[in-house]
Amino acid sequence: MAVSKIDRIDKEIHKTRQKITEYQNRLKELMAEKTEQENMQIISLVRGMNMTPDELAAFLRGDAMAAAPTLTPYHEQEDSDNEE
Repeated sequence: MAVSKIDRIDKEIHKTRQKITEYQNRLKELMAEKTEQENMQIISLVRGMNMTPDELAAFLRGDAMAAAPTLTPYHEQEDSDNEE
């Protein structure tokens, strides 16, 4: 009888470990999905700023006042591409 209790407990331990592994894998998937969504949101915000790459770099360095967005051929091309 004692052996059957031990077997039952061993089976429960095995099932619990499997569930833990499944939950850990699901957690990794969810964290990767969250990171991807955050990255997409950042990309969307950056693109919405209509800055050239140089202006964006200056803005990120903290030179925001020196790198105020100005209308350039780069912006005109961006605008015409969006009109399609």
